[in-house]
Amino acid sequence: MNQDERLDAIIERIGRSEVLEEQTIPPELAEPRSVLKVLTAKHRNWSSERFRKIFGMRFSVKLPPLEQINSIFYPRPEYDIPVFIFFCLLTKRKVIAHLNMNCPFDDPPYRAQWVDPLVEMLNGYPSFETQDRYPEWMKKYRNDCTIYGLFPNERLQDLSDCCLDYLDYYSDQVAQAVPVKDPGRLNQISTFQDQWVDDIRTQDKAQGMIAKMIGKKTARRIFYEVTT
Repeated sequence: MNQDERLDAIIERIGRSEVLEEQTIPPELAEPRSVLKVLTAKHRNWSSERFRKIFGMRFSVKLPPLEQINSIFYPRPEYDIPVFIFFCLLTKRKVIAHLNMNCPFDDPPYRAQWVDPLVEMLNGYPSFETQDRYPEWMKKYRNDCTIYGLFPNERLQDLSDCCLDYLDYYSDQVAQAVPVKDPGRLNQISTFQDQWVDDIRTQDKAQGMIAKMIGKKTARRIFYEVTT
C-alpha cells in the first residue's frame, strides 16, 4: 500500500458510517505551487452529518525525498466524538507517525468507550514505544492508545494496520453517536475543539516547514482555511 492508497483507505473507513460530501477548496490552496516545483501537494476537505470537516492531505518532496499523508477528523460540536488524527511521513529510511484519538473527556465511561478498546488493539502489535520527546503542546491530548515517534521503515505496515484497526472501531462508534443535550458537556466539547484548532494553527511546526516551499501567506491560509 502506497501513501495515496493509505489515505484513500482512511477516508473509505469513515465513509462506512458517514455520507461524505466533498467541499470546494480554492485551487491555490487545494494544490499549492512550490518554489522550483520541489513540492507536490493536494488538500481535500469533506463534511458529513457528524463531522464539520474531514481533512486529507497528501504531499511529496523531491529533495530530500519525502512522502506524507495527514488526516484529521473534526466532529461537529454537538457530538462528543474524539478528534481523530493520523500523520505519516516517510523518509528514505524512517517513518515519522502520529496516531491518536484526542478526547474531550477523560472520565472512566468515556475512556471505556473510546480508548480502552483501542489499547487492546495496540497491544496486539509489537511495541511502538520510542525515545522521541512528545511535543509539549500535544501532551494534553496524549492517552494510552496514542502512537507518536520515529520508527524504522519496517514498522510502516504495523502503523498503517493499527490506524485502520482504530478507524474500524471509531467508525462503528460514530455511527451510534447522538447529539449531546447537556449544556455543560456541550461547553466542554466546544472549548476542547477550539483549543485543538488553535494549537494546530499556532503550535504545529509543519506550517513553518511548508511555508519555506510555498510561501508564508499560502501556508497560513492552508492551516486556517483548510487544515482546520
